[in-house]
Formats: sequence, structure tokens, C-alpha cells
Amino acid sequence: MFNLESLTEKHIPLLKDYIASFPRESCDYTVANLLTWGKIYDNQVGVYKEQLLLLNPKYQYLLFPMGEDTKVDYLVEIVKHCRKDYPQCELILVPEDYILLNPDIHEAFTLQDDRDWADYVHSVERLIELKGKKLAKKKNLISQFIRLYPDYHIVPIDKSKKDVIITFTQKWKRERDIEGSFLDSEYKAIINTMDMWDDLPCEGIIVCHEKQIYAYSIFSPLSEDMVAVHYEKFDPDKKGSAQLINWETAKHLHNRYKWINREQDLGLPGLRQAKMSYDPDFLVKFITTQLKI
Repeated sequence: MFNLESLTEKHIPLLKDYIASFPRESCDYTVANLLTWGKIYDNQVGVYKEQLLLLNPKYQYLLFPMGEDTKVDYLVEIVKHCRKDYPQCELILVPEDYILLNPDIHEAFTLQDDRDWADYVHSVERLIELKGKKLAKKKNLISQFIRLYPDYHIVPIDKSKKDVIITFTQKWKRERDIEGSFLDSEYKAIINTMDMWDDLPCEGIIVCHEKQIYAYSIFSPLSEDMVAVHYEKFDPDKKGSAQLINWETAKHLHNRYKWINREQDLGLPGLRQAKMSYDPDFLVKFITTQLKI
């Protein structure tokens, strides 16, 4: 069978190779998310029968493997093997196209679509143009920001910006009232991102005005035509800063990508409202399973 080991920076070439060969639309399959959140959850990695396996031991989730011609019998095999150490292990992130091409999966697994973890995907062009009534308010807020701070400028993120990014994030975190421990975990993931910056395929931009940060975003590639925005923080006291960082990020990525994956809303009503207000082009379903046999 197979053995799994803790996912670390040494596995980055392996991850890049599989992700490039078998791209997915879910943000969970970026090198950045796998590594930075993986340090929090002690993500495990291994290769079995030429397919890449990724396990979150804290929640006992096995990500749908990356490889060629994945059979349903293989999925059953790897879940049963993982259950020797993680009795509640279940397979997650089953691609929709896989289900269509392999209807026999329903014989082995019960499938469920978890809306709270669906990814929001937007056309880069639409996020720049902001056409139509649904997005008119976003455009107006950007115009207001530009009128208030006409000499704002954009600075690329590099490792030297770690301290200012962390300090700004601490301030943003203090001013948020979100239930549960998500913000604490996200804060740790951002620290991990900055610590590993030179090893990760991440980029980012900062909106600056008079030597102060008003907003920042961090992103990394999912595929040749899709990029995932992992973090987007802004100063709520600066009107229009949230809309501006979204717009500037889209402009920064426009010549390289067609789609922006803005990740999930986690089932949080305020976050869902904010994400839906940008009128996503489509959602990437988060399909979970329960083994029947």
C-alpha cells in the first residue's frame, strides 16, 4: 500500500508537477494553500500508483487524488487504507466532470454538495470593467476612493514586507467580529505565507498612500487561465478601499489569467453577501462523500 508523510517545502516541486499536469478549479489545490494551511493542520502527502494523495488529518479529509484515469475502485481502496489510522476519513473535492464520466461512483459513495465551501469564480475582465447595475455601486466606490486619495500607488509584495503585512493584518483581525476560530487560523496561514514567501509561487500587491497601507492582496496560480486570491485585506475606515484592492488585483492579473477564484464564504452570512454582491460567473462545487461499501 502507501505511506503518507508531513507536507513541507521539500514537496513543492512534486506539488507543482501534479498541479500543472492535472489542474483543478478548487482553491484547495494551490501550492500556497496546501503548504500554508497545511502547516496548521499537518497535511500529509504521498504518491500511490502514480497518483498524488493529500490528507488533512485534523478533519480526516482525503482530497480527491491527482493523476490519470482514476478508477472508483482506487478511490475506495485509498479511503479504506487511510481509515486504518483515521477511522472517520472521507473523500472530498470530487470534481463534477469526474462524476459525469464515472457514474458508478454512486454505487460506492454517497455524494453531497457543501455550498458553504464552494469557490466563487469571476471573469477578470468583468472585475475590471464592472459593467451593469449589479456592479455599479462597486464602480462608484472606486471612483470615490480615487477622488479622496488621487496619489495612491501600488507596491508589489516581497518578503521584506512581512512585518507591515502582519501588522496590518493584526489590525484588520481586531476589527472583525466573526464567530469561531477561522480568523485565528487564517492569521497563522498569512504568517506562514510570508515566512515561506520565497519558496511559494505567490504574488501580491499593496495599496499605499502617504507611506501607509490601505489594502493588500495575495494570490497564486491554479492553472494556466485561473488564479486564486487567497487574502484580500483593507482598511474599513478608508471608503472604497475594499473595492479598490479587488479592482487593482484584477488589473494586475488581467494579461495573464481569464478567471479569478475568490475562494469560499465558509457559510458566514456577511461574507456570502459580500461575495455574491460581485455577481460571480460560476461556483466551483465542493463535493464530499461518504463511503457506502
